[in-house]
Amino acid sequence: MHTKAIVHIMTKSRMKSEVFTSDIDAIEEVSEKYWIKNVIFYKWEKIEYADLINKLKKLGIFLYNYSNKEDLKEKAIEFSKDYEIIFVNTAIELLINTVNEVRSALWHSVSDNPNIFRNKFLQRDLLQKHNPDLGVKFVKWTVDDFKLEELEQYVGYPFIIKPIDWVQSSWVAKIKNKKDFLDYVGHYKEFHDRLEARWINNKELIVEEYIDWTLYSIDYYIDNDWKTFLSKPVKVRLWVDVNVNDYCNIARISSEKTEWEFKWKRLKTFVNSNVTATWIKNTFVHHEFKINSKGELKTIELNGRLGWGRLELMNRAYGINMYELICNPEIKISKLKENNIVVNIYATKRWMLREFNHKLLEKIRTKKSVYWIDLEECYVWKEIWLTKDWFIKIWNIKLANKNYEELASDFKYIKKHYWDLLIIDEFDENKKIKKKNIFKIFREYLNR
Repeated sequence: MHTKAIVHIMTKSRMKSEVFTSDIDAIEEVSEKYWIKNVIFYKWEKIEYADLINKLKKLGIFLYNYSNKEDLKEKAIEFSKDYEIIFVNTAIELLINTVNEVRSALWHSVSDNPNIFRNKFLQRDLLQKHNPDLGVKFVKWTVDDFKLEELEQYVGYPFIIKPIDWVQSSWVAKIKNKKDFLDYVGHYKEFHDRLEARWINNKELIVEEYIDWTLYSIDYYIDNDWKTFLSKPVKVRLWVDVNVNDYCNIARISSEKTEWEFKWKRLKTFVNSNVTATWIKNTFVHHEFKINSKGELKTIELNGRLGWGRLELMNRAYGINMYELICNPEIKISKLKENNIVVNIYATKRWMLREFNHKLLEKIRTKKSVYWIDLEECYVWKEIWLTKDWFIKIWNIKLANKNYEELASDFKYIKKHYWDLLIIDEFDENKKIKKKNIFKIFREYLNR
């Protein structure tokens, strides 16, 4: 009989995405292997499609909806009367603080600074105070109150600029000069007005030094005693690598070549030093870091969850189910099974997504390494926005190959043609106004 359980807190959008399949596969494996019951809580009304509910029931997965935070805590406490809840998990950044509240309600351990993952300033400040060698130089400021000369003197060009909270990876930019900075500030004020309309009031931003080397990430689990259990490092290619004017993840690369770039003992010491400096525990962590020109490892950001798609990536590349670390932290990660790359496709221009370039996508599909192309057809003929307003992910292309040279060649082809994947009618404010006037005249005509 199942006596223990893991609680997963998700959103309906996650449950409708392709990564949810990997979630369910991993949950099912843990349930069968360790005799663990799993329950998924999601917010608001019941999911509209009965087939998913029936499928989850057959797999022994409970599915409950909740209306608000208090309702969620009450239902989790009620569930804990029948099962010993050993972990509360989320894959969603916006739900990290909610998860900590549920853990506290269940008398589970939480990090000494539970808001550390949602407040980008707090985690940088803790690293600076306890071990300044781990992080990068940074300063907090607001768009209404800043002295550019001080920023230039302390951080220097180029630098990275990002909001402190609430907008995830959006509005992270690389600033090369004074003009870039002033353009960013002007546009951010407009962006902030839209945030306020959604009851988000965040004028605080962080400026931090730019490290002109490759970005990496590593995912790990920390138990109640601050002991860490690591996955393998993943190399991250950014938009700036393909000359797109923003600073976000375009590809996740898991390969032997990535592993060779690190001494495992050094990487583990670096991770443990971050855990000690921030006192995080009883959580998964998605840790982004860079290597500077001196060969030093520098933390860019810590997130209190597994990275998006890391469950599938680690399982396909190394045959490891990261959720197993909850039940058996001593499990060993095997040698690399095959090299993997996941390429994200983003709309990077404002106006109308007219179509996907299907001819190009068919050419990409014929590449040996490509095993999956997933597109969000629902965005076709819809208005999209500038990446610095709110980038739109149109989904991804997945590659896998035991031969790294073949994989690298296929990835190089995708990078070369990345700009041509989407057919977008460029934004023109006057054209938009003109179109609105035409529709207005037409409506008036019909009314007459």
